[in-house]
Amino acid sequence: MAQVPRAGRGAEPAVHFNHALLLRARLELELTQEQVAASIGVDVRTYRRYESGAVNDPRLGFSVRSPSRRRILERLGAELGLAEAELLVGEAGGAPVAAPEAEDGAAASGAGEAAQGAAPAWRPLHAHTLQRARHFVGRGEILDRLAAWAGASPPSPPVIALLGVGGAGKTAIAERFLQGLGDAPRAGGVLVWSFYDDPRTEAFLDQAAAYFAPGQGASDAAAPRPPAAPGEQLARLKEALGQGPPHLLVLDGLETVQAEGGAGRAHGELHDALLRRLLCAIAAGLGGARALVTSRFELADLAAWADGGLSTIRPESLGEGDAASLMRRWGIRNDDDALRALFESTGGHALSVAVVGSYVGAFLGGDAGRLSAARAAHLAEAERDDVLARRLSSVLSAYARALPAGERDLLARLSVFPGGAGEAALLQLVRAGGEIAGAMAGWGAAELARGLARLTRLGLVFAARQGELCYSTHPFVRQHFKSLLGVPPDRIHAAGSAAPPPRLDEAPRRAPRERRAIDAYEAILTELLGAGRATEAYEIYALGLGGFAHLGLKLGDMARGARILRAFAGGDDPRGMPASLPARLRASLAYDAGLYAGALGDLAFACACYEAHNELAGALGDPAPLETGLRTLAYTERLRGRLTEARRLLERASEVGLRAGGSAGSAVRASDSGQTVRIVALLAAVLHDLGEVDAAGERFAMLRKLGDAPVARRALWEAEHDLALGRRDTAREATERNIAECRRRGWEGHVAHGHTLLGLALLDGGDGGGVDAASAEAHLVEARRWASATGEVEVALRCHELAARIALAAGRPDDGARQALEGLHVAEACGFGPFRARLAVVAARCALARGAGEAASAAGLAASAVAWAGEDAWARADALHWAGVAAARAGDVPRGRELLAGAAALRERLRHPEAAASREALSRLGSTPESEARFR
Repeated sequence: MAQVPRAGRGAEPAVHFNHALLLRARLELELTQEQVAASIGVDVRTYRRYESGAVNDPRLGFSVRSPSRRRILERLGAELGLAEAELLVGEAGGAPVAAPEAEDGAAASGAGEAAQGAAPAWRPLHAHTLQRARHFVGRGEILDRLAAWAGASPPSPPVIALLGVGGAGKTAIAERFLQGLGDAPRAGGVLVWSFYDDPRTEAFLDQAAAYFAPGQGASDAAAPRPPAAPGEQLARLKEALGQGPPHLLVLDGLETVQAEGGAGRAHGELHDALLRRLLCAIAAGLGGARALVTSRFELADLAAWADGGLSTIRPESLGEGDAASLMRRWGIRNDDDALRALFESTGGHALSVAVVGSYVGAFLGGDAGRLSAARAAHLAEAERDDVLARRLSSVLSAYARALPAGERDLLARLSVFPGGAGEAALLQLVRAGGEIAGAMAGWGAAELARGLARLTRLGLVFAARQGELCYSTHPFVRQHFKSLLGVPPDRIHAAGSAAPPPRLDEAPRRAPRERRAIDAYEAILTELLGAGRATEAYEIYALGLGGFAHLGLKLGDMARGARILRAFAGGDDPRGMPASLPARLRASLAYDAGLYAGALGDLAFACACYEAHNELAGALGDPAPLETGLRTLAYTERLRGRLTEARRLLERASEVGLRAGGSAGSAVRASDSGQTVRIVALLAAVLHDLGEVDAAGERFAMLRKLGDAPVARRALWEAEHDLALGRRDTAREATERNIAECRRRGWEGHVAHGHTLLGLALLDGGDGGGVDAASAEAHLVEARRWASATGEVEVALRCHELAARIALAAGRPDDGARQALEGLHVAEACGFGPFRARLAVVAARCALARGAGEAASAAGLAASAVAWAGEDAWARADALHWAGVAAARAGDVPRGRELLAGAAALRERLRHPEAAASREALSRLGSTPESEARFR
């Protein structure tokens, strides 16, 4: 939402601070003014001004534009269980009114006002409120380093990772760092996101794009663009971050979207390819952008930037002095010897020290001596056995026994909601009664508020404002108390969210398109999986959400689909689909997981998914799923540039079909001739890439003999073959027919591919035709519709190549280089080998077009393209040609001659329409028999 300038607002209603409510709440909780003042971090004189009403101006009422006042309001609400709307009332103390916006009316988008030509001001956006350490000690060196880093320009390094075991204090450090930044307007935006509260990476990207790029530019905040489509989120976000302002992303709990390591992924690898590309781009240098992340795992995807783009900070355990200070703040009154013994039992682990301090202060009268020797010994033993889990679990078990039953059950039920829950949702649990309410049965709103306030004072719960005041807890605490529920979590979640129980007895008439409805389906599906009801969860995915055909192909919600399939597998191994499902359904889920991963550009993981599918399909006795799996795996290996492996897989798929043909040995089964033609068509494309041009042509001709009317990818591959050989008109006519048929069938992905091919045909100049960059641009616009809607990486890369070629043809080499290099980074991050080579060649050509001063840069790019081309003969031929041209222009004529000789020989063998251009360039340098023979 864009900000509204103050001059454009009407008069704001008078607002008063409800000091009478504050007094009543304190007395009900039996707290002194000194205790409340200490708990919210102010001196007692300041607190008394609030409780007496002295903060209310007789004429203007109570202003909350000051960041310090807003923090006090939030802390009062968290400590005393009061909503901000209750603390801010109308002039007569009547009905609560909406709180005015922060100073100068900062809105959710964070884009500041541009007043009288001044630079826009950005206000921090706390999409989630990080858990605040009730008592914070030490860490001064880390905080000083972060403060200096936040003010540096340019940022060095762009990414800082706070890494450590759970409970080491990473989130508390990040929250303290943010406190130091304050909420005042800044030159760049600050977006705070907790993956503990919301692990949906697409939701994060959506919020980030809306915050950093709300309008066409920073000065156009009053004209926000519509929400970004899945395929636009990352592009729009990177464009905004790259414009220069010192924007800051604070990402907490990244381990929730990282792999733990296994058959599918490396330890610490990010699940989401878009998030991976964003962090890689920031680490590589994206304007003035910087990111602070916290995680339990190493950032495996950023390893290449460990020497410059990424710095890792590992908070150490608290020293004895800091630990003693922290325990005293929690109310422990013993001497140094007793504190030392308690410190040694916790090992200085920050969360353990805090929980022990809270427990002794709250339930043992602050006397550590009352902590039994047996329990202290158990803590020490647990430390040696398991540095965290056993030791902390022991203290939390003691806490669970000491808490009143109602507060224990409240904490257990709150732990069901990882993103937190408001009082309204918790009251629904109370009103549900029975085992849903547990020991909270009979509570009213006042009892609930007191229970939340007490748990907050104990440090077990923290409050954050996300629209309404929400309460949550540390993941360690959540995990422990959730185990004490005694009732299925899905029932608690359903009762708290007021969601109707899932109806699995009938499928919906059509799969939903609205995000809220899809979110609801996903939430129910996740709860069903958690309850072990995999068959019902599968029905929701396949019928309710429509599987990949709807969720992926129609909605382009690839990240969500990948997350759902990961939930089915219970982790990162696609072989882990629920054993309670039939093998056919497990194979189908593994296959869909590969489709989502492939669309997102996660090619290595897509291959792992298809391999898992093929293992299951091989045991089914039906050859069709195995043929499909082998062919799709071959398709993905082709994208990776592993052409010999793709050929081997297709030959194996053909063998499966031959064996299934029966004793007659027919290569084509009447019931499934489609399998054969798809295998033959893809094999023809692979043979073309390998440079076996005649063999490829024979396979395409074979399709006609099999009675196939090429459509979709089969027709696109043959058109690519024709275009590469210079038969432009043939390729264009076939592609235009193909696009019409695919559009009729609703295959928009194939339509987009076809438009990129038509665009390239208009730039090649084959069949004696000229270059038509303007018409090619129109095809690019059509192709980008699908890429923007879905984020499918293969189509996006084709669009980058076409856009770069158009810009080059139109005499805009700078634009062409930008498009080519952006695509090159995507291809590199996602493992698209041949695209990497092709885009590097276009980037080299753009460098050459900028003038002689860029020849060395062009030579480097083209030389890299030669290496990246791998087995792709066509990519290698073009890379050799332009590497030779660039080397010669850079002054290395012998090297240029050598490379051009190789290009001429290879292009001749391929019957490349530009073979004459290589021979002509070589003749200008003077070829030698030795240089030509070397590449024959």
